[in-house]
Amino acid sequence: MAVLEKIRVKFGILITVLVALALLSFILDPQTLRSAADRFSSDNKVGSMNGKSVSYKEYYEQLNAYTEIAKMMGQNPSSEEQQAQIRDAAWQSIFENEVFIPKAGDAGLSVGEEEMLDLTQGGNISPILLQQGIFNDPATGAFSREALVSFVQTIDADETGQYAALWSFLEENVYRERLFSKYASLIEKSDYLTDLEKSRLLAESNVTADVDFVFSPMSYVPDSTVVVSPEEIRNYYNERKEQFKQPANRDIEYVMWEVVPSAQDFADTKEEFDALLAEFTTADNLKSFVTLHSDSKWNIYYFSEDQLSVTPEFQHTAFHEPVGTVSPVLTEESSYAAMRVADVRMMSDSVHLYVKVFPYSQEADADAFLAEQSRKADPSQFTEMGWFTQEDMMSNNWPEFSPVFDAQQKLIKIKGPNNQMHLVLYMPERTRPVKKVQLATLVKNVLPSDETYRDFQMKAVEFADACDGKLANFQKLAQEQDLPVIPINNMVQATRRIGPADNAREVVSWVFDKKTKAGDVSDLKIVDNKYYFVTAVTKTRKEGYADLNEVSPQIRTVLAARKNVDKQLADVRTKIAGMNSMEQIAETLGTTVSHAPGLSFGSVQYGQNDPAFLGAVAAAPEGTIQSVGGTIGVYVFQVMDRKTGQFFSDADAATQLSRKAQYHNSVLQNVIANEAEIKDNRARFF
Repeated sequence: MAVLEKIRVKFGILITVLVALALLSFILDPQTLRSAADRFSSDNKVGSMNGKSVSYKEYYEQLNAYTEIAKMMGQNPSSEEQQAQIRDAAWQSIFENEVFIPKAGDAGLSVGEEEMLDLTQGGNISPILLQQGIFNDPATGAFSREALVSFVQTIDADETGQYAALWSFLEENVYRERLFSKYASLIEKSDYLTDLEKSRLLAESNVTADVDFVFSPMSYVPDSTVVVSPEEIRNYYNERKEQFKQPANRDIEYVMWEVVPSAQDFADTKEEFDALLAEFTTADNLKSFVTLHSDSKWNIYYFSEDQLSVTPEFQHTAFHEPVGTVSPVLTEESSYAAMRVADVRMMSDSVHLYVKVFPYSQEADADAFLAEQSRKADPSQFTEMGWFTQEDMMSNNWPEFSPVFDAQQKLIKIKGPNNQMHLVLYMPERTRPVKKVQLATLVKNVLPSDETYRDFQMKAVEFADACDGKLANFQKLAQEQDLPVIPINNMVQATRRIGPADNAREVVSWVFDKKTKAGDVSDLKIVDNKYYFVTAVTKTRKEGYADLNEVSPQIRTVLAARKNVDKQLADVRTKIAGMNSMEQIAETLGTTVSHAPGLSFGSVQYGQNDPAFLGAVAAAPEGTIQSVGGTIGVYVFQVMDRKTGQFFSDADAATQLSRKAQYHNSVLQNVIANEAEIKDNRARFF
């Protein structure tokens, strides 16, 4: 609902993220994996790397290891996106073990014991450990070496073995991250310029030309005189065959019904909302009422007038009416909403915060410290947290800190997060207090009823049954019923999203089932209990090189464009033969003269990025009129002046080299993966 997105502060709990070289580690239910194993027991290969098969058992064990670690961290995500992330993380781990680590070893790279000690407990703590929330100071949220040391010291005392397993997991990721960093550094150091290359780069980049030019764009109207022969297409295909390599893929068409609320659903929800609104207006405990009856959550945030962006009616109610006032009802696309002013306070936007932490059992010590500091506060006795805002409070899920924004005194004591400690807070500075409001929102979303679901399902089932698994029936019925048929070309087995459905794996699994052939139509597939699919396969393609007949049209387009430019260049040269004035040439070609100052071999200004044009300018004698065919048309130009300066320096050359190294590192894993001829068949199982 739009108004809630404007009202609600969308900051979640900061959760610890386990990293395997930048992959998030979430959980997949092991029971799901076992079910998949049973279904595909006849073929348990999920892929291969370096010619070695990756069995389902090996992959499952890696997934299970991540599951156990995630449980230790208190994570229990269950969405399809999170499940996909854990699957990717497990696959990445196998890739590192089977492909990357051996390759790094071949390059003579390693991480020794002393280096690992330095990365885990010494003076050069790995970024993998720095980002783990379990090693953060609970008061400041910053990494704490003391917390890390304390954790390591308790490993031997943990009889469950969980600490040891977690530490082993983290050490493994520290090792891999360090090895990858070394390999990336090795690649970066291999990018260098010789003195000759550097001097040439500086010379080319410091020579600029001021150019007058006329551009004649290529016509996109097909020229019947331009003919591309089958032999030319075949030669182009054979010379660039690797560009036409493709995975197994399918062309499909589908019709889809999205279940949406009916008019009766809206009427029923409005009746329910109106009944609740009467109670909402008079409820004494708004937090309890919202929690029990509203589809929106209770929000502890206090808004200033410039922070709140809502409808004019809501804005007026929030800041110009007394506490308890209820706004007019807002009717949106699929919800009804009303707002009530829960509280109004004069509050600061930000406070400069210091903290002193006491164990929960030492409340008396906290009280004594508070009394002592109340006489004369000493900042050196606290840990400085810096300037603290409501956004910080919300993002860290620290509602206990709410009093700091409206407390008149500079010292207060609160219970820490989850009542695990006592905190004495010192606020020597704060921003000027402004009027802020806390809002309670009553929201009822209009949802499809069971009857509505039955109506949609009946339509979809009737359509699927009438198709009888045949493409001709599918196309005829869709036309008769005026249903939109949506095509997808070159769908691959790893596809997860189809249209608005994020988790359409059931549809994709049917499309790529060994029994499914071109011309088949599926029965009804229900996705996310909201989308009803009936799908037809129109074409199937095996892994390998694309069929020449299929790619001929696109090859013909490329070759025809080249021939068009060549023909246009010849026509232009004929028309301007003997002319020595750019203005006369422009008039003959029906255009105007443009001017581009300071073009060099690597220029990108003025939108003239055409390599053929820039290359011709760099080589052209000064004062002569030249013509060249570019990517999208013909250029006629004259170099008016050429200068040599110091525009491009050694620092620019170093920056260019650094960008080149960054690019190489960004594609490093893909290059290694291609060399290892990795085949990923996980989509058959999940």
